Amino acid sequence: VGKSNQLNIKMEADTQALDEVVVVGYGVMKKRDVTGAVSSMKNKDVVIAPTNNVMEALSGKIAGMDIMKTSGQVGEDVEILLRGSRSIYGDNTPLFIIDGIPGSYNQINPSDIETVDVLKDASSTAIYGSAGANGVVIITTKRGAVGKATVNFDAYYGFSGTPDYYHGMVGDEWTRYQRESYKYINGQYPADMSAILTDPVKLEAYNQGKWIDWVDEAAGNTATTQKYSLSVTGGSEKTKIFASAAYTREEGLLSNDNMGKYAMRLNVDQEIFSWAKIGFTSNLTYTDRNQGVKNTFTKALSVFPLGDAYDKDGNINHEYAPNEYSPLGDFIPNQYVNNTKGTYINVNGNLELTPLKGLSFKSVISATLNNSRAGTFLGAQCNANLPTYASSPHASILNSYTRGYTWENILSYNMTIAEDHSVGGTFVTSWSHNQEESNMAAGSGQDLDSWSFWRLTSATSPHVESDFSQTQKLSYAVRFNYSYKGKYLFTFSNRWDGVSWLANKWDSFPAAALAWRISDEAFMESSNDWLSNLKLRIGYGVTGNSGGIGAYGTLTNAIIYSSSGISIGGNNVPFAQYTGTYSNPDLGWEKSHNWNIGVDFGLLSNRIDGSIEWFTTKTKGLLFKRTLPVTTGNTGWGRPLDIWENLAETSNMGVEATINSHNIKTKDFSWDTTLSFTWSKEKINSLPTGDLIKENLFEGQPIHALYDYKYAGIWGSNVPQETLDAYGVKPGWVKIETLDKDGDGGVHKYGEDDRQILGHTNPDVILGLNNTLTYKNFDLSIFAMARYGQTIKSSLIGWYRASSNYSINQPAGVDYWTENNQGAYYPVPGSGDEQKVMSALTYRDGSFIKVKNITLGYTLPQSVSRKVLMEKCRFYATAYNPFLYVKDKELRGTDPETNGSDAFPLYKQFVFGINVTF
Repeated sequence: VGKSNQLNIKMEADTQALDEVVVVGYGVMKKRDVTGAVSSMKNKDVVIAPTNNVMEALSGKIAGMDIMKTSGQVGEDVEILLRGSRSIYGDNTPLFIIDGIPGSYNQINPSDIETVDVLKDASSTAIYGSAGANGVVIITTKRGAVGKATVNFDAYYGFSGTPDYYHGMVGDEWTRYQRESYKYINGQYPADMSAILTDPVKLEAYNQGKWIDWVDEAAGNTATTQKYSLSVTGGSEKTKIFASAAYTREEGLLSNDNMGKYAMRLNVDQEIFSWAKIGFTSNLTYTDRNQGVKNTFTKALSVFPLGDAYDKDGNINHEYAPNEYSPLGDFIPNQYVNNTKGTYINVNGNLELTPLKGLSFKSVISATLNNSRAGTFLGAQCNANLPTYASSPHASILNSYTRGYTWENILSYNMTIAEDHSVGGTFVTSWSHNQEESNMAAGSGQDLDSWSFWRLTSATSPHVESDFSQTQKLSYAVRFNYSYKGKYLFTFSNRWDGVSWLANKWDSFPAAALAWRISDEAFMESSNDWLSNLKLRIGYGVTGNSGGIGAYGTLTNAIIYSSSGISIGGNNVPFAQYTGTYSNPDLGWEKSHNWNIGVDFGLLSNRIDGSIEWFTTKTKGLLFKRTLPVTTGNTGWGRPLDIWENLAETSNMGVEATINSHNIKTKDFSWDTTLSFTWSKEKINSLPTGDLIKENLFEGQPIHALYDYKYAGIWGSNVPQETLDAYGVKPGWVKIETLDKDGDGGVHKYGEDDRQILGHTNPDVILGLNNTLTYKNFDLSIFAMARYGQTIKSSLIGWYRASSNYSINQPAGVDYWTENNQGAYYPVPGSGDEQKVMSALTYRDGSFIKVKNITLGYTLPQSVSRKVLMEKCRFYATAYNPFLYVKDKELRGTDPETNGSDAFPLYKQFVFGINVTF
């Protein structure tokens, strides 16, 4: 440089990202050679914010994958859709592959995960055949490494903020509501509250101001979470070991909602010869979970708010006012228990042989055992709903056992011909066998509540159930890869699946994909200064789905009655009676036909990189449960039977984009940004009998369409009486958008024919934005997401029932109609029992923007940490759900991510943790 005024800078392409290995079905390949739509996440992306659920950690970070946490209850899972819903009655959950074998991500300690690879298009997932229609998520756990042992210790503790949930009316607000309700019914305000509170005990409680905010009482518990995880990694050239142990404890907003979880893992790799090695993977999880009652919050919101919640000794008053029963009954000792203890064990071993260059053979055998015991006791004072066959008190024990076995063999050969031609082939055989059995004993009327769900022999009304099922699957698969100079790529695969649970047991699932690395062409050399990578991909494939019908759904179900009342020769004889479903000898798979066009790009030496995908999927022969007419003669006790058939058709299309930007990178400071975008649209193309209104299924609409009355405001007192009479309404009632009927222009009394499509629960657009910044030893991560174009049915709004019954409380802060408040959203108090369109209030625009988490960390300088024998020590603090913006102002107190659920609110959480490496 010196005295020169000219500075020459040469930008060289960063190929490290392209040379990264991603996991695909039954193998791995470099990212540059992938022909399908695949997204990959590393361990740092999973654990950057502490979590007990790996998929929750990925919410909003993978384009095309919709992950929703719909409940704040301890242990509740997330809901996952990859590129929308395809099946109406079948399963829409992606297939999860854990270390090469189908498994459950819930049983994995997130700290043990090395990578998560998501296969989204059919050219990637068709290798999994009948299980790949909903996409495939491949989770690879950590393995041992050569070198001295490295010990990692992670720990965190977190607590919740106050949940943003509706409260019931108390004080002056409750009084005003009751007076308005009385006026609506009687035409004038009451002289005093004795006209409303006719019970002297309740009136005295009112006069003494014994108000109870039941929601505060129910949610008085501070939700906490804590986790302690220890892992060891190490090994020699021949033996490598990874071992871990973890303990997690969660306490929910309700004092009887909690869970403890223990997890252990051991992964071992052993080289026997230079051409042979064996591997062992084991995972053990033990869970002890107590579940709170899902209706505790809604009962607390809606019950009478006056009386003595506790007696003089601080015990819960079950009947806190005459004929009013506490929503806290589940917290009374020995009145409610819902405890599940479960043990999950997965063990797999593998043998890998590489006798020749390019040739490898791998055989994997896996066994999974999943046992659980669920015990329930419902005392006379608890609020939980009883089974239909039971009376109070009631107890039950359910023991469930699941055993699964898998054996897979993978033969692969890869070779290079004349330097420019790379050829690879893979042949797979797969066999799996699963058994499920359960037995349940229940009874009512036990002698002592303290016996909980034990000593069921004391029950006066015993009830016993048991069940058993088994399934089996055999598969063969082939894949062929070809590459010319790394520029022209071709992949073909086909899988043949045979299963025990379908009548038409065997089918094949082919797929093919082409890719062109345009940036490697000679005519692109002039663009290398700014265009470091450009690849075009196109793929087509067929995948299948058969989830939802059960092990014997294609067979005619029958019940054997040993003592039937049918007499032959004076003796009762057994007989069989059809019940439930009727057999279909032609039933086969749902088949999804998928096209995907994608572009991978890198700009400015891959300082900016990403991918854009367009996809369309048409799913034919959907598994559809149709009711047979009685005229066919196929009935069960004179009632119609159902039959599974391949009848309906759906389609999905959409656009996805992921953009990674390395904004700034200096010695002391870096700033990286990742943006994910998903736009998708789904619809039902055809149904066998047209629209099914009772099931909210409509041709031309999404699977999750909402169909009801459309809110149009509240009728005012200035509306002419003849208009009110024409619609059959009164001032202060809900106004809906009516539909034309026989040319009347929509002027008629409300009826079911006025219902219409109001929207759908799946969003049109999902956005995720992640910013990661580092400055010297500090690191900061901020992740936000948005959902736009979803409609939700808010159950919380529905708890405003405009009731005239003073024992039924209403949500606080409601803007209801009065003669002096004509522009209100909610109808006049007291009118709810007369109106049949109150549900129109609940459908709202569920679009929102949320900051999901913010994490600030600090890593001690090594000069400090090594003095206390630590290689690395990082402290961090995380805030979950700190900010939420909701487009619809009527959704106050509601997090739209719950999709309108009112059971357990989501809440803010603040977590403090430490990561130490020795």
